Amino acid sequence: MLGPRDQVLDGVLRDALLRKDMPAIQVDDSGARMLQLLTMVHRPRLVVEVGTLFGYSAIHIARGLAPGGRLVTIESDADTARTARAYLEQAGVSDRVEVVNADAVTHLRTLPPGSVDMVFIDADKKSYPQYLKLCFPLLRSGGLLIADDISPGGDFSGESEPGADPDREARGIGTYVKAVARSNRLYSAFVGSAHGLLVSYKDGPRDAQDA
Repeated sequence: MLGPRDQVLDGVLRDALLRKDMPAIQVDDSGARMLQLLTMVHRPRLVVEVGTLFGYSAIHIARGLAPGGRLVTIESDADTARTARAYLEQAGVSDRVEVVNADAVTHLRTLPPGSVDMVFIDADKKSYPQYLKLCFPLLRSGGLLIADDISPGGDFSGESEPGADPDREARGIGTYVKAVARSNRLYSAFVGSAHGLLVSYKDGPRDAQDA
């Protein structure tokens, strides 16, 4: 209904999931298209993505950037970061994307408050509340905060370490959603996709402690 499949994106998926046997935990196609659409509409100058994996969502965000826009995407695993850089180059968007190989919490703490126009969170679910705490002050007033995997049916088995508490990821998501819902500086809406996106608009000049 939305046109033929994108050959570049299909090639990235086949190579990452079938040849390299990477985990199939990337943003789903509907969510990825929504990310690109939101980027096109919002026209951010700087986007920060928490969790790169092999760069599927990064490609969509980068394709939606207006001229001069830039994406900084954070990936903790060095090999995965290298793979993402190769796919971004293959997709023709590497000129506007910086893949930072670092711990997300550590890197987010280096960014100046109010410097980011849009944030996309799609990393380890147990840390979503911490990512919210760190990303909220980075967002300018009028910025967008987007989180993936808000309604995956409670199944985070593909993203949990062996032997970990099976409920901790779900609790992290639940804490994030409750915190966003309580904030009087975030106006939020659920966007239906396979895993669910929660999109929040930040408005108002008050202190970030209100989040």
